[in-house]
Amino acid sequence: MLAYCANEGCKRPLHSFSEGRLFQFEVVSISVAASDEKCAPFDERPERQTMHLWLCGRCASSMTLVIEPACGVKVVSMDERSTERPELAAARMNIPSAKEC
Repeated sequence: MLAYCANEGCKRPLHSFSEGRLFQFEVVSISVAASDEKCAPFDERPERQTMHLWLCGRCASSMTLVIEPACGVKVVSMDERSTERPELAAARMNIPSAKEC
């Protein structure tokens, strides 16, 4: 359950969804053994989880949340996101399971 702002430096308690911004991320994960020398198809089902995170109004005015496959969910400034490398922005736009509410 959401209880605090997702920004580690803030942690403002959630009182109402009328303030701030709510994010929903669907995370799909599979485990792959690094030493698996077989070229057999995966025999396990991907694990799907839905994450709900909230940024308070003060943080949401200058920050956003992004999901990166190798790093997970990160809080980034709006300026940082708008000046990111074009290939990263293009890759992020092709992630259909990441959406903002």
